[in-house]
Amino acid sequence: MARPRTSSKRKPVRPVGKRKRRQIKPEDEGRLIYRDPEFLLQFLSPRGKIRARRQTGLSRRQQARLAREVKVARELAILPYVGEDRRGDGDERPRRRRDDDR
Repeated sequence: MARPRTSSKRKPVRPVGKRKRRQIKPEDEGRLIYRDPEFLLQFLSPRGKIRARRQTGLSRRQQARLAREVKVARELAILPYVGEDRRGDGDERPRRRRDDDR
């Protein structure tokens, strides 16, 4: 006897007409390069992390290229590894060390 199929395992279907828009316009495709940090910064979070594809709206290839270019820019010190809100500006409280309580 055959088992009835369950529809719970099906992937949800996106409604017709609700195509995901791309963040990068075709003319801006050339700006996706490590030498343009202002353009790359719009794809980074305030902490300096590369945003996910579902947030950026990029295609798979564009997202891979973005990640590669951001990593090159970080290596060349054009972009920071850590975002602005995580840098030590001197107004944070001093850290405790193991030997401080002795």
